[in-house]
Amino acid sequence: MAERQQRETIPIRYKTTRPILPLTPDRKVIETYVNDTTTIQLRRFEPTDLEHVHRLRTQEEVMVSTSAGICDANHSVTQTWMDRFLPPNDASTFDLMLWAKQDDEPWEHIGVLGCHKFEPVPHIGYMLRTEWWGKTIATKALQAFLGTWWTLKRRQVEVDLRGVEDEHGLHLMRLEWDDSKTHLNPSVDMQAVPEILLAEIDERNIGSIKVVERCGFKYRARETVVEEQGSFVLLDYTATNPTAQFAGKSNDKAARFCLLSERVIIAGLESLESPF
Repeated sequence: MAERQQRETIPIRYKTTRPILPLTPDRKVIETYVNDTTTIQLRRFEPTDLEHVHRLRTQEEVMVSTSAGICDANHSVTQTWMDRFLPPNDASTFDLMLWAKQDDEPWEHIGVLGCHKFEPVPHIGYMLRTEWWGKTIATKALQAFLGTWWTLKRRQVEVDLRGVEDEHGLHLMRLEWDDSKTHLNPSVDMQAVPEILLAEIDERNIGSIKVVERCGFKYRARETVVEEQGSFVLLDYTATNPTAQFAGKSNDKAARFCLLSERVIIAGLESLESPF
């Protein structure tokens, strides 16, 4: 059970936005330059990616910060994990393979990132091969990803907290409403609030904390998670949609804002139910 530090005053219902599902599986490549010698690409998962993903998920330093906590035992375990991001499941996730190229060298698979969970609030996760740590790759990749994320068409949704029994889910919905709390009247029902993107990060993962802070995230809360093998602390970071969202339309203005200002709105790096 998690202990959460958070204000409790909140209406029982509010309005916000979510990407329209199912997503149209867009096979285009997102490309961005990191520096004069390095380019990265993001693209959808393909069935032929198994060996690349297995190589990533057998790096102990990478897997220790995931919900699994251990390396994949074999290719079958990796395939089960990867199936969630392959057709037809890619209509309800937005996870991408991350590739890098240096000078005239061939493209190399270096990680994965994406939004693997849309409810109760959107989360994001990423894994990066250790050889590429400390090279601003994670920051640049997330900026490129979110430039596309905010162009997804959205719909207006009504969030109803009545009858929600899952403590963690209730906590996340409160974070979304509470993000705009200073501008809202808690006694008024069905007010509209901006959609948030959430990062939940182990407090020991200093590198990922720096990444989200560079990308405009704000620290919101901490959760002490108690498990049989011990306890650890998750830090909740959130950022909101940078513009007013128009349900059902592409938010090109938000995408331009993300790319030009390098403020990126991203979601949970490590949730309690994260597939990473």
